[in-house]
Amino acid sequence: MRSRSTISLSIFSSATILTDVEQAFSGGGGPNSSPAHSPRPVSIADLSIDGTIVEDPNAFDYRFATKSLGGTAQIGFFRQGKEQVAPINLQTAPELPREEIEIHSRSPFLGATVANLSPALADELRLDLQSRGVVIVGVADGSTAQSIGLQRGDVVVSVNNQKIEKSADVDRIVRAGSRLWRLIINRGGQQISATFSG
Repeated sequence: MRSRSTISLSIFSSATILTDVEQAFSGGGGPNSSPAHSPRPVSIADLSIDGTIVEDPNAFDYRFATKSLGGTAQIGFFRQGKEQVAPINLQTAPELPREEIEIHSRSPFLGATVANLSPALADELRLDLQSRGVVIVGVADGSTAQSIGLQRGDVVVSVNNQKIEKSADVDRIVRAGSRLWRLIINRGGQQISATFSG
């Protein structure tokens, strides 16, 4: 017999969908439950979409990406020998406050505009939808940021060994000034470290 539950998802990602399916069919295995009594995790090999078996994460993501928003998809999988299905509501990625800040302080970021990274913004910039933190959304022509090679879509990981979690962090650090700047940027999944004089 099939067990049914409805899940609302906001991003087309196999990792996120697997997590939500796991929570929906955990049988009470929440964060406070004992791991010894939690069911076996759902793997990509267990899944089908609208009755079609998917064999790898790329195929899984592709089938979701080609579906229309506002509709539903049926996620089927086997758990403890029983076939189960979860109707998935397909929604647009959530938009969080971007809080865009144009950097005017003397620093490597002078002339760059940074924003909080949300799934919606990640989708707009064609970044990994699991990306979090702060991203450069604009670089002024002729600016310091442009001259040192910062680009739209660069994710700011840390500045002077301080982890960057929101756009205000970048603004606060550059306003304080420094004689030496140590940046860690993620570009296209590659982490780049650079040091600049003030």
